[in-house]
Amino acid sequence: MTTAPHGALGIALWGLAVFTVLGALFGLALGAAAERFKVATNPLVDRVRDRLPSANCGACGFAGCTAYAEAVVERADVLPSLCIPGGAGVAGAIAEMTGKAAGSIQDRIVVMTCHGTSAYARNEAEYAGIPTCAAAALVFGGPRACKNGCLGLGDCVRACPFDALSLGPEGIARVDVAKCTGCAVCVAVCPKDLFRLYPRARRIELSCKAVDKQSVVRATCTVGCTTCRKCVSKCPAGAIEWDGRTILIDHEKCLAYGDACGYACVEICPSTILHRVGQLPQPELVEIGEPSGA
Repeated sequence: MTTAPHGALGIALWGLAVFTVLGALFGLALGAAAERFKVATNPLVDRVRDRLPSANCGACGFAGCTAYAEAVVERADVLPSLCIPGGAGVAGAIAEMTGKAAGSIQDRIVVMTCHGTSAYARNEAEYAGIPTCAAAALVFGGPRACKNGCLGLGDCVRACPFDALSLGPEGIARVDVAKCTGCAVCVAVCPKDLFRLYPRARRIELSCKAVDKQSVVRATCTVGCTTCRKCVSKCPAGAIEWDGRTILIDHEKCLAYGDACGYACVEICPSTILHRVGQLPQPELVEIGEPSGA
């Protein structure tokens, strides 16, 4: 003949048994409810979602890869080519699965429009606040003397879903072109608006977005654009414009014209801040031009 457990141990054992039974009953009830009220998913949505890169970067204009998969399958107006990171391969696959026309997708990357490294651009203060670019920019525009340049605290690096950005020892963000998909997440994150979408097949780059007078630029950065506008008048393709504040490049015109121009804009740039791909400006090449007078 057995006897029931006594004392605190007995209470603990009975409590364990009761909660075990209750847990099992609740589990069965939840399982039955999930089975009864489950919403059937469209298998085509699942196939499309599995073909997407699963970065959930939002470059397509939707909340994530699942949202885009549902939209492109269920809505006639949503194109298969909206997944920028997926490129033409993903667009073609989705078009085949959904029976839609793939449409065109441009292979683009982001370019960092600042080369004001710690060797070229000086600091005017020491920042000791929250270590983010967004926070530093709120304190008199940041510690850099150039208020248009990279703050180097890595908001873009942390936001990039493809590990295409890094902070080098020179104090500014760098783009790994091989990893960059052109998703443009960093464009919205940068408080200085330094990232620009360029065609991957670009011929030239502009690594500065200074909008100040030449005297101010030269006092803050040895490789800053002085907005002399010599490149505007020299470009035979008419691919470079001045919008009243900074230099703009029409890469379609530049690519269409090709190498016949002899890189006239690069050759005449006194700051070498307008340069061929991979040819970053060097301080020893800088020759301060005369002010444009405008």
